[in-house]
Amino acid sequence: MYTELIGKLKKLGFTENEAKIYVGLLGLGEATAREIHEFTHVPRPKIYATLERMSNKKYVEVIAGTPAYFRCIGPEQLTERLRDEFLSSLNETLKELNSAGYGIKNRCC
Repeated sequence: MYTELIGKLKKLGFTENEAKIYVGLLGLGEATAREIHEFTHVPRPKIYATLERMSNKKYVEVIAGTPAYFRCIGPEQLTERLRDEFLSSLNETLKELNSAGYGIKNRCC
């Protein structure tokens, strides 16, 4: 199932199961945990924990009910969110590196 695409998502920080679920939900639209398991072959015991983690990251939306349904955010939203998270992390790291460098520079010179 879309091995190359799953590999690309993993390079962006997704776990194997997160990548499989995201790609699976793109194809399924809305689905229950059971349907996601059957489509993606992610082990059933891992489905709920992975969906919860993805929901916390806002990659997946939960539609309350019995059973609950899940749907992923669109690819544009996902890449925008990943870009924003990356740039924020990059800027934070730059600030910390500059602070660390300032302390080292003052001790050395």
